[in-house]
Amino acid sequence: MLKRLFVSRSGHERLLVPALAAFIVTLAVGFAIGSYASLHASSEEERASSLTASGKFAAAEAIYVQLLHERPNMAIVLAFLDNHARAITDRIRRRLQSQSFDDPMQKSEGAILDEEAIDAMLAHDLPPDVSLLGRFWRGVEKDAVSRAVRDQVLAGAKREPPLPWHNHLLGREAEQSGALLDAAGYYEREGMTFPERASDVDGALNLWMNVDAWDHVRGRLQDARVWAAAGNLTKYRFAVHERDWKAAVWELTLSWKKRWHGAGLWMSAVSALAWAFMCARLGKLGERPKFRIPLYVVAFGLGVASVIPTMFLIAVEESRLKLIETGDVVRDMLFYVFGVGLREEASKALLFLPLVPILRRWGDKLDVLVAGAMVGLGFAAEENIDYVAQGALHSGLARFLTANFLHMAMTGIFATALYEFLSDRERYAAHFLRVSLFVVGLHGAYDFFLSHEELGGSYFAMTVFLFLTKPFLDAVDAARRRADKGISVLQAFVLAIAVVTGVTFVYATHAVGPQQAALMMTQGLVGVAILLFFFVRSLRAM
Repeated sequence: MLKRLFVSRSGHERLLVPALAAFIVTLAVGFAIGSYASLHASSEEERASSLTASGKFAAAEAIYVQLLHERPNMAIVLAFLDNHARAITDRIRRRLQSQSFDDPMQKSEGAILDEEAIDAMLAHDLPPDVSLLGRFWRGVEKDAVSRAVRDQVLAGAKREPPLPWHNHLLGREAEQSGALLDAAGYYEREGMTFPERASDVDGALNLWMNVDAWDHVRGRLQDARVWAAAGNLTKYRFAVHERDWKAAVWELTLSWKKRWHGAGLWMSAVSALAWAFMCARLGKLGERPKFRIPLYVVAFGLGVASVIPTMFLIAVEESRLKLIETGDVVRDMLFYVFGVGLREEASKALLFLPLVPILRRWGDKLDVLVAGAMVGLGFAAEENIDYVAQGALHSGLARFLTANFLHMAMTGIFATALYEFLSDRERYAAHFLRVSLFVVGLHGAYDFFLSHEELGGSYFAMTVFLFLTKPFLDAVDAARRRADKGISVLQAFVLAIAVVTGVTFVYATHAVGPQQAALMMTQGLVGVAILLFFFVRSLRAM
């Protein structure tokens, strides 16, 4: 019976049937576990936040309006106004790109409130304290804060103790105008007064770091209250500047540990298992299980650990080299290639190196390729947790669907070239250089387009697989040669795709509902389609 699932009566391998079966089972198990474990859908506020982060501003605004009628508070007002401002900016950008005032996206996504309706709601439909702060921030956005409103907000910020949100909003206003030191002062006062907004202390400390006020940061962190309120990544950044490597490792470890929980963890775990199954078939695990099982497990663990040197390089790039995303297209392209792509590929290569002596003694070409792929999968698994935590489903789901294979293929190719270079430097030096530039360039292009929706975003990012898939499959063909018995590599690949797609849909449905989930997965599925096309065509030709 199970054999018929994978092989037709005529002896041909099946792809669609096992893929649909795996997808349906994944959905059934995912929703059943959610129901059994009493996992509820995201709250309306979480759902609206996810929609905003994913560019679905009209849908988010409808939820925020309802929330403001049910339980008005400043956090919702601020999220509502920020969402509305982003919607206006997004639609202006679309109209400029289309050179038309007829915005088809607005018709399909729904309308947002007009400006008069928002002003009326802030003035008349909210409690007085919330209304004051809402009108202040609305005035900041329109560059038209009335003198009376500003005086009241300033008075509330100066009180002892200050009123909530007053210093935070003044800090945001100062930061927008470029008065970073003033902004930091406001943020610190807000964060130190209200523990639930301790993130404002991080905002203050990072602003001081950004303007190289390291002596001031050093002094503030000597205050036990500031130290307790500061986050681990802020302390890590400071420790790197101070070259206190022991403290840097400790703070990074604490920060890293906090990510290993919740939906991101189980999604990443299931996805990693699906792709590990594909790697096991690719690496002919059954032929040498005593050697290959420990090798692949250790390689995966090293891939997860490669996030640590990556975080270290991020801190060095930001604090020492000032290599950050700026919004300028040309500079950002350079940042993503020579910043993001280079540091991540270098970190994975660094953690692959401990496997080289083992592979030289007991391994072969296939072991090198698959061990490299498993290092890439470990890195992707850890990174996937962060994608989910960010809440930007629009690009996050595209990453989740495709980044596993991206890292597996790139690291597998790069690890093979590195292994050959270390074996014969003179012979393989030029090849290693070409592969390094190829992998780092593709990596940078993938991240660049995913971070710039205005340039085509995720759709252009998926074209990376047009260039990546064939070299990886060529490496597979050169290393693997003859097929073994059992499920084929192509079938294992299709099963992995089906499981990951099912897990992604289950999570997205809990976050924003099934309709929005399907829409947000569209871009990632384009990448999946490209991968399937090349795999089916290439592997069947091998």
